[in-house]
Amino acid sequence: MSPAADDPIPSRQVPSQEPVPAQDSPSARQPESSPGSAPTARTGPTGPTADEDRRSGLGAVLQEEEFSVAEAIGGPRGIIESVLPTLLFVVLFVTIRSVTIAAVAATAVVAVLLVARIVQRQSVSTVLGGLVAAALGAVLAIRSGEGSDFYWPGIVTNAVALLVLLASLALRRPLVGLLVGLLDPRVKNWAEEPDARRVYTRATLLFVLLYAAKLAVQLPLLLTGQVAALGAAKIAMGLPAFALIVYLVWLMHRGLLARRDRD
Repeated sequence: MSPAADDPIPSRQVPSQEPVPAQDSPSARQPESSPGSAPTARTGPTGPTADEDRRSGLGAVLQEEEFSVAEAIGGPRGIIESVLPTLLFVVLFVTIRSVTIAAVAATAVVAVLLVARIVQRQSVSTVLGGLVAAALGAVLAIRSGEGSDFYWPGIVTNAVALLVLLASLALRRPLVGLLVGLLDPRVKNWAEEPDARRVYTRATLLFVLLYAAKLAVQLPLLLTGQVAALGAAKIAMGLPAFALIVYLVWLMHRGLLARRDRD
């Protein structure tokens, strides 16, 4: 419905003229897009990509009645952006044994994915972070000549994430609770409810286990130079494991809402 149609102020009558219906005025009509044209982007105070960051991960599924794996991992595009750089690096390194070519190619792929998002006016936050990590890993690997050094930024990121999660638990402000409170207004006061605190503490512990498992598996592979095995572990413990954790958190969140409704 257009703003003119919602305007509570009645149109002023002009003598000797019929009033112009609001829906017929040019300002009240919505612009019509031509066949085949792209739909108009929804914009707001924070720009056209304000909702995009919520279309994958927890933000995409928390308020849904049914869980969607595609939304949790960002759909086919999310899979490509997550898997392709690592897969390309492993394939090139194993086949041609050139750290430089493998590292540069993987970084170039992330750069292309970033440019594609910029051209399409989509959120670039996750891909930009991936580009920084890939570029830093490429520099480390090329300087040392060790393919496994390409994965150091990811290992450090996992370690930092684990420390942040543990710190949030120690401060009795579990990180998942803070995020869910921002993403779903129905539980914005979760910290005041004992049941909600328990739920989001357990949810945060799930992510603690995920990042701890990543470090326990991937760090020894990195230190022993197992490039192919490390790449496979990184892919397997990436989106598939993340989607599983998000699903479990979604179940816990839905259970909390159901208990609140019963009470």
